[in-house]
Amino acid sequence: MPDTGKNFIYICKEAGIDAIILFPQAGPGTERAWIEYALEENLGVIVGGLMTHPKYVRSEGGFLADEAIMEMYLNAADQGITDFVVPGNKPDEIMRIRKALEQKGISPTFYAPGFVAQGGEITKAARAAGNNWHAIVGRGIYKAKDIRKAALELTSKL
Repeated sequence: MPDTGKNFIYICKEAGIDAIILFPQAGPGTERAWIEYALEENLGVIVGGLMTHPKYVRSEGGFLADEAIMEMYLNAADQGITDFVVPGNKPDEIMRIRKALEQKGISPTFYAPGFVAQGGEITKAARAAGNNWHAIVGRGIYKAKDIRKAALELTSKL
């Protein structure tokens, strides 16, 4: 709901948070409003659309219309957002999202989960994402027997 965003953003700002991540599944009106509220409070905004797990979009048996995903990214770009969450285990989709954003004149920065435990390969995601991206690795590091070794091995693929 668009109305709830203003209070949420205020609480985030008061708590010392400097950026928010939105997955605007509630629709374009809510997405637009929440982004506006965040920008009014000088909060950074990162917008995601496509997730790493199966059965998220309708073509995979999920609830969300496939075309709605790209709209989430493009609507955010229309409001000047340049930071986006993309699924690291879906490099073809990263490339598709990147090209669509670049066609709008956006040089996107991507944040990508979905590696190791979810099957994504950092090298493939890096090629698709371009120069401005961050790999987000959780279980591949914190569940490793040797955390340092796992971190070094994974970062060597950047």
